[in-house]
Amino acid sequence: MVTLGRLPLRDAYAAIDLDVIVFLLGLILVVGYLEEAGFFEWLAERIVERATTPRRLLGYLVLTSGILSALFVNDTICLVLTPLLLDVLRPLKVRATPYLIALATASNAGSVLTVTGNPQNMLVAIRGGFTFGGFLLRMLPVGAGALLLTYLVLAWTYREELAVPFGAPVHGPPVEVDWVLARRALAVFGGALAGWLAGFPLPLVAIAAGALAVAAAQRDPAPALARVEWPLLLFFAALFVLMRGLESTGAIAALAHEAAPALAHHGLGGALALSGVMLVLSNLVSNVPAVLLASPVVLAAGGLRETWLIVAMSATLAGNLVLIGSMANLIVAERAATRGARLGFLEYARVGIPLSLLSIVWGAAVLAAVG
Repeated sequence: MVTLGRLPLRDAYAAIDLDVIVFLLGLILVVGYLEEAGFFEWLAERIVERATTPRRLLGYLVLTSGILSALFVNDTICLVLTPLLLDVLRPLKVRATPYLIALATASNAGSVLTVTGNPQNMLVAIRGGFTFGGFLLRMLPVGAGALLLTYLVLAWTYREELAVPFGAPVHGPPVEVDWVLARRALAVFGGALAGWLAGFPLPLVAIAAGALAVAAAQRDPAPALARVEWPLLLFFAALFVLMRGLESTGAIAALAHEAAPALAHHGLGGALALSGVMLVLSNLVSNVPAVLLASPVVLAAGGLRETWLIVAMSATLAGNLVLIGSMANLIVAERAATRGARLGFLEYARVGIPLSLLSIVWGAAVLAAVG
């Protein structure tokens, strides 16, 4: 945008929403220390030990992936749990595909619950002025229903495979946990959660928690800093600049002018229409750019809280439609491929298409009803 003369350099700098960047950086730092301590592996191992049947393992996996993704960003959970899941399944001599799909789809469904679940929720919360608690309360029935639908669709699709009992006890690989580091990081995250629930600014609490995590660890921060997804932060910064360049052409303003009257129609019909647009847009340009494109339209339509929530819900649950629909899906597929487990596009779509459509209809109905 700068090179082509669309934006002056200082306007490109000003276009970057530092609230979003700072929020992500602080949260990723805290999660990095929990990951370094081995906390997620330990938690997954405790849950796996209670799974004695295929259906129970599926249910625990959906619930665990969903809840952890709501708290600690879905991409991170998929990075950590995919290799652990494959290690658990290998001695059981079962096909990994149903469980890999469960991990990916449940991480997307669970991430709809909170501001910290995924980047698009962070965008919506900051631009729509949501508190952590307010967002959670509105999205709780949406996320709970989406997770239940995830389990039901998977259980039905793979009912024959899940009816075959395991040939061996389910055990996770031995995990060593640095409990000193884990407890400190958990205490910091608990403080951040309390701060968000108390209504303090989301990015301020996040970056303060990140700084406290570095100080509380009392060790070289290089390993934790290495876990920060710096390319992701740069990607977001670039997206903000790109969208500001598009805005400077007048195209976004024209789109907002044309679309705003359609968003004025509330109720289930309007919610479904907006959700349908976000479903298509999210799978064309990815969910975060879709939310950035939708933001001026929502503001032109009055910036209603219901509209913001529908945008966040549909952009997130649209990620379950196809394998390339979300970064979480791709992380699961790529990490599984490095260990010899292939997650196919068509097989994923067998689950993803009905699940995404059912979940979005459910979410639109809930948000329209409580309006």
